[in-house]
Amino acid sequence: MKKLFLVFVLLCAAGLLPAQSLRLAHLFSDHMVLQQQASAPVWGWGQPGQTVTVEASWGAKVRTKVAEDGSWRVALPTVSAGAPFTLTVSSGKEKQTVSDVALGEVWVCSGQSNMEMPMRGFGFQQVDGFRDNLLEAAEYADRIRLFDVKSDTTHVVQADVENGWELTGPDVCAKTSAVAYLFAKRLTRNLGVPVGIIVNAWGGSRIEPWMTMESIEQAGVPAEELAAIKELHETAGMWPSGVATVWNGRVAPIAGYAAKGFLWYQGCSNITQSCYDLLQAAMVKLWREAWGVGEEMPFIFALLAPYDHSKADGRWRPAFVRTQMHAADITPYSYAVSLETLGDEVTIHPPRKQEVADMMALRALSTAYGVNVGMAVDYPEPRSIEFLEDGRVKILFTNVWSNLQSISARRIVGFELAGEDRNFQLAEAEVDWDGQTVYVHCDAVPAPVAVRYSFRNWMGANLQTSYGIPVPPFRSDDWPL
Repeated sequence: MKKLFLVFVLLCAAGLLPAQSLRLAHLFSDHMVLQQQASAPVWGWGQPGQTVTVEASWGAKVRTKVAEDGSWRVALPTVSAGAPFTLTVSSGKEKQTVSDVALGEVWVCSGQSNMEMPMRGFGFQQVDGFRDNLLEAAEYADRIRLFDVKSDTTHVVQADVENGWELTGPDVCAKTSAVAYLFAKRLTRNLGVPVGIIVNAWGGSRIEPWMTMESIEQAGVPAEELAAIKELHETAGMWPSGVATVWNGRVAPIAGYAAKGFLWYQGCSNITQSCYDLLQAAMVKLWREAWGVGEEMPFIFALLAPYDHSKADGRWRPAFVRTQMHAADITPYSYAVSLETLGDEVTIHPPRKQEVADMMALRALSTAYGVNVGMAVDYPEPRSIEFLEDGRVKILFTNVWSNLQSISARRIVGFELAGEDRNFQLAEAEVDWDGQTVYVHCDAVPAPVAVRYSFRNWMGANLQTSYGIPVPPFRSDDWPL
């Protein structure tokens, strides 16, 4: 045995055994999209001490040496959007070439099943307009490119993920996240550049697996809730609740890939958690730090849409939505989009994914790209609530600019009033001539002291602006739910 070991050492010293091969992380594959006009990190592995040269056909060329642990990383300058380009990576006699590289806009799209839901839908749950998008997919195949993360969850931080970049022809479009694909479609049509979507979604996942334990402990979560998270982690195993399991296997390996922003559609699995706002704010901070960017990198996320959650009159969904809204308030450059009129009473996966993507695209275009989209994209909220002597409640809204209405433009659904007895009754409402004021009344509550809007899991609430921006849930009281 000692002789065999000695032979091995001598062969290594003589350079007769194969060294670690030059390779790139899977993110850097044919058809990839690199963020335009950026200093884009490119990384991989090779023989320690060897020089690695990364050269792009648009004229950029950088060099580095492989570290002792076998890893290397460079920052590659990119130019304005275009395609196709070539990326060549060489070290000694080894060379790898990445073909059909596009420069454009890149977004990281994560969350649970509503982000994961493909264009072809789930069993017995379809996506509205999927046939039109599949029939048009060939036209956009080269302009929308997909990297669909398929790696597993793990308790150990991984260096790489599985899969490679794909052009989104009809077959790929069908299996792609509907929200991410439709978002990319809006961007490429408005910006005229290729769009890359890194889809990293895990159905049923809580938010804690997307974070490290350290980031959770630093989030300011109350002690009893932190203890509950740790207890859940101890019993959850890998999926879908173990802390850092998604981070380790699916986020850390892609962290740093140059991107314009994040899309996030998650929350159903945390729906009763009152500290979710603190967790989401901490997760955004963790991700931005891992990507090596400032807090200006946009984080756009969806508020949970209405659904009965086995009890339509339950109050926990709107309470959670208000917690999500607070997460946006305490996180710089974080933007919530309201889906309050886009839900479905009988499915937790509402089919109207085009509208969800539109809300996110409008926010991205106006905020991340400075595009004048011709409309207000902020959701309306009450500016003032006044209880009048005649029993009516007067609510003045922000962010409406004289265009508040219901979907039907006739009957407004979703308001409730309560008197001193705290017994809420469904109420009628009408928009005043100014388009910014709503008057609410209920004959059964002649002296109201509290008003709520869409504050049940499901009630078919329909108030929105004429631009189609839904009013999210709100309430004037702080009574226990």
